Amino acid sequence: MELKDECGCIVNRKYASDFLTKRMFLAKKKYDKICYFRIDNNRWFSLYKGSDGKIYYESSECPIVVITLEALCELYLEKNGIIEKDDAIKKLREIKGFTINEIVTKVVENFVSGVKNG
Repeated sequence: MELKDECGCIVNRKYASDFLTKRMFLAKKKYDKICYFRIDNNRWFSLYKGSDGKIYYESSECPIVVITLEALCELYLEKNGIIEKDDAIKKLREIKGFTINEIVTKVVENFVSGVKNG
C-alpha cells in the first residue's frame, strides 16, 4: 500500500525519523473520540475515528509515542481496521533505528484495545 501525504505525494517511511510527522486535525472532518490512555506521568494519547474511517490521535510530544502511533495508524489502514498486537509489533520492528521497549509495548496494547473496543 502506498501512503500519501495531504498533497498526494507518495511517502516512503522506512526510518524512525520518517514517522515523526504528527497527523494534523482538519476542521472540515468529523472526529469521534474513541479512547484516552495515560502511559505514565508524562506520556498519554487519545484516539479518534474520522468520518473517513481513519484513526487519528492526539498525544504527548514523546517521539517514542508519536512514532508508535504513526506506525499503528498506518497499519490500521493496511489491515482494514483489523489489528492484532503481533502484527503491530512486527510492523514496528520493520522501522530502521527504532527499538521496542516497555513504552512501545504499552502504546501497542492500549491502541489495539482502543480500536477493538472503541
